[in-house]
Amino acid sequence: EGVETSDHTRAVGVVAGVCLWVLFFAVALTLPAEVRAGFTVLQTGTLVLLLLVVDAVLWGIGRSRVVADDAGIHVRNGYRTHHLAWTDVLDVAYARGAPWPTLVTRDDRRSMMVGIPSSDGPGARDAVWYLRERILEAGGR
Repeated sequence: EGVETSDHTRAVGVVAGVCLWVLFFAVALTLPAEVRAGFTVLQTGTLVLLLLVVDAVLWGIGRSRVVADDAGIHVRNGYRTHHLAWTDVLDVAYARGAPWPTLVTRDDRRSMMVGIPSSDGPGARDAVWYLRERILEAGGR
């Protein structure tokens, strides 16, 4: 038995990225021809590069997830992954007003778990409670 986070973060990242490109092209196509002609290749390239950077950030957020199984907790935040045995984890909790819970290890490393956004409401709280129960079973806190 284990727990895996929902795909809400992935959906938000993809939808936001697509919306940015749609907005970019909508604005570009509705500008008068003389204004469009005033843009240099370098300026257009800079705008496209900026959109690609924003898309990379959104994709990183969308990749974020938390998977808990008998081996431990597997946290992927953006482009970085952490695999922790249950015995290495001390606690997991939401700080007041925090958008994501924080995982604390026995050697005092802290990691935000972006894959469990507080905006998921009861599902996020249930996931954190499940993780806390598993940590307690393994001798945490």
